Amino acid sequence: MRVTLRRLLAAAVLVSAAPASAAAPAPAAPAKADNPMAAARKALDEVGDMSYQARTLNDVIEDVKAKAKVPVILDNQVMNFGLDPNQPTVNLNLKGVKLRDGLKAALAPYNLRCGLTQDGLFISTEDGLITRQLRQRVSIDCDGTEFAAAAKQLAADTGANVVVDPRLGEKGKKAVTLKLDDVPLESAVRLLAEVADLRAVRMANILFVTTADRADKLRPDADGPTTPAPVNPVFPNVPGGVIGGGFGGFGGVVVPAPGVVPPQAVPDLPVEKPVAPPVEKK
Repeated sequence: MRVTLRRLLAAAVLVSAAPASAAAPAPAAPAKADNPMAAARKALDEVGDMSYQARTLNDVIEDVKAKAKVPVILDNQVMNFGLDPNQPTVNLNLKGVKLRDGLKAALAPYNLRCGLTQDGLFISTEDGLITRQLRQRVSIDCDGTEFAAAAKQLAADTGANVVVDPRLGEKGKKAVTLKLDDVPLESAVRLLAEVADLRAVRMANILFVTTADRADKLRPDADGPTTPAPVNPVFPNVPGGVIGGGFGGFGGVVVPAPGVVPPQAVPDLPVEKPVAPPVEKK
């Protein structure tokens, strides 16, 4: 009997405790934080008013920086086309517009474009933006990763348009193993596609990955691989270094290193013309 009572009391305790434990809320799973690229996209999609009267392009850029909380980079190369971002030439009055659309409207008169990169929002010419986006430096380490997933992750991390042909089906799910360190995004996508027995074709700012046969059909109307943007190299502490030129300093000005006296030009000496002997008169 004592054993029976003890069992009954134990059962009662368990029954009374069960509802309490069932009612206790389960700990919530931690919210997955947006990656920087997703956060930047979300910020640029925020709707608001953008009004500028006789403002400079730099003023607009600073305003976008403050509103979106993302870096905004103006390509220095655009200065070569006579653009002065400090001139008050922006006049814009937009209500209830997405931040990215308002910036596009402000850039349109200058034939400039903007797009996301790993470094932030980049502003340049259309060709300059394509080069910047597709030649971003990336590293990949795939070990049996599904190709489509790897390509999608590259697009998400860089802001570039990497599109996998939806008609690939199971071919797009092929497992790939490839490790690359600090290479241009375009090269990484092309090599990754090659490992998956696929091909990447560039169409403007899009890297489209499809089968080899379809890539061959698209290639006549496609664009070739991007090329590195020209830069102005600087050669510090080099005697007679060249600055201000293009590749290799072509067209630049020779500047001597500190303490080096440049050779002085030697004036050409006058050349004496031979004197013909006098002609005797007969």
